[in-house]
Amino acid sequence: MRRMIPVLLLLALVCTACGKQAVPEDFSFALTWNCYGVSSYDSATGVLVKTTDATHPEDYVTEYHLTEAERQQIRKLLQDLDADSYPDEYDPNPELKSDPSMTLILTVRTGSGEKTIRAEGIALGYPTAPTAAGRRFLETCRTIETLLTGTEAWQALPDYEFLYE
Repeated sequence: MRRMIPVLLLLALVCTACGKQAVPEDFSFALTWNCYGVSSYDSATGVLVKTTDATHPEDYVTEYHLTEAERQQIRKLLQDLDADSYPDEYDPNPELKSDPSMTLILTVRTGSGEKTIRAEGIALGYPTAPTAAGRRFLETCRTIETLLTGTEAWQALPDYEFLYE
């Protein structure tokens, strides 16, 4: 037992030094994004949708499960966002409109509940928002989108059938 104490102390030190804690099993999120909200991902199911606007939308659906590092990164982003501080319906940049528009729907699920922020019909392209909360929301959604669209699973899906101008 005496020999195990230094090993346990070293293990505790290493775990503390890395600063990473396992993401709780009850954490998940969903994000809908893109022009008209045609793309989506749900970490609870792993369903990743490139577009719903296609002749055969089933060809644009795959399954992707986040790595532990990606789950940690996204959980940190969502903790920093503090979704509960946002209204259910939100426009991060109400003075700016575009045609076509973009939809962002972010749902955060934890053991203490679920919060959804719906930003529908907002300006396309993640323009700079006038408030810190708006910038934080847009940057959080953009970071998650970039992570997902950079995966091999996304890259393996066919190119968009329809493009918007």
